[in-house]
Amino acid sequence: MLIRSILTPKEKLITLKLDDTIKEAIGSISDNGFLSLPVVDDKKFIGFLSKQYVYEKFLESEEKDFEAFSEKPVRDFVYMKIEPVKDNIFIEEAADMFANNQVRFLPVVDSYGYFLGILTQKSLFEIITKVYGLKDAKIVIHSDDFAGTLSKIADIIYKHGANITNIAQMDTKVMGIQEISIRLDGNNLDKLVTKLQDKGIKVKEYIPAKK
Repeated sequence: MLIRSILTPKEKLITLKLDDTIKEAIGSISDNGFLSLPVVDDKKFIGFLSKQYVYEKFLESEEKDFEAFSEKPVRDFVYMKIEPVKDNIFIEEAADMFANNQVRFLPVVDSYGYFLGILTQKSLFEIITKVYGLKDAKIVIHSDDFAGTLSKIADIIYKHGANITNIAQMDTKVMGIQEISIRLDGNNLDKLVTKLQDKGIKVKEYIPAKK
């Protein structure tokens, strides 16, 4: 899945302009309960402005009058923690960027570099939870023949009338044993577990669906 399908479009964002005063910017940030806001010039993403950064710069300047200081333009204080990302990257790539950068959202641009919106951690985690079926029932199986076992499992699940929502494989590093984690939905899944075991499938764990 590409991030363009889950980004928050710029039309729904509160943004700052380069010629806004710091006073206006801090007002917008505070009034809307944010820590920072994106700065946009026409169709281009310029960077971020945070209250903390402004206050740090004020203290560094050794100026005494914050009221006068806050009349300076946003363009003097905008900064960029991370370069914008293209809207055609996969959500897995975005997750890696969040993991390696201390940011709460990623600015997203199109192939021309025009600002489209932002990708938040919340929207990313929500879709990952949905894609991986984390609320669905889970069956964990151990096997030394991944391909053969998976084919047999899929056939049994299909005949039972259940639906597979996600499959993950992990090498246990013990005697070539593979752990197969299957998320699925359907009825009478406890009976499905019995059917799998009757067919010689080594079911190590069964976790019912979360309501």
